[in-house]
Amino acid sequence: MILTRARSALPEFQAVVCDMDGLALDTEATYCHAWRSAAADLGFDLSEEFCRGLFGRHADDVERSLKNVLGDAFDRRLFHESAERHWRRYLAEHGLRPMPGLQALLAVVRERALPYALATNSDGPYAAECLRLSGMNEAFRVVVTRDQVERGKPAPDLFLEAARRLNVRPGLCLVLEDSETGLEAARAAGTVPVLVQGREETRRRLAELAVLSVPSLHGLAELLKATG
Repeated sequence: MILTRARSALPEFQAVVCDMDGLALDTEATYCHAWRSAAADLGFDLSEEFCRGLFGRHADDVERSLKNVLGDAFDRRLFHESAERHWRRYLAEHGLRPMPGLQALLAVVRERALPYALATNSDGPYAAECLRLSGMNEAFRVVVTRDQVERGKPAPDLFLEAARRLNVRPGLCLVLEDSETGLEAARAAGTVPVLVQGREETRRRLAELAVLSVPSLHGLAELLKATG
């Protein structure tokens, strides 16, 4: 297990809040496929790097970036209809999986009787469908989605609302994120941000935004078990 800026123990916390896309669920490849396929229908080749840069951002920001790249060829309604068709076709063929280590992490959290929640920049219907398709629709009793708060990440609203629903002060909430946008939101909310990122270059680049950086949920589960 690789720990960046690890301490002998994490700061005190009384609750855990997880991001969804790329953290709890392996959705990023599905979105990347959908965006690239919809762009290809218009005669454009979106790079995987460009698509990865969209992860963790709200739909409005994603649309602005797509508009900048695709120009007049970008029609919001047609693009999203095309992307959704490709997304659903991809899911029908490949399915959707929880991220490795999620079950182990939730088992430790439950063993310690810690309240926990999911907080995502995705809107409610998409979050619900992703959880259902991954078999995790019963895993989170508290789910906060972008359409339930005034502002999405990097604003703190999602994490502040999660803390409110869990009845735990934000400063005692361990927030698990894999993106810069998410870490910025966690810091703005005054929570305890933890970076879970399997790509080493990204993990090193973002490590300073978190109190702890680990490459996987398995590693974090081991750490929580050891420090419990």
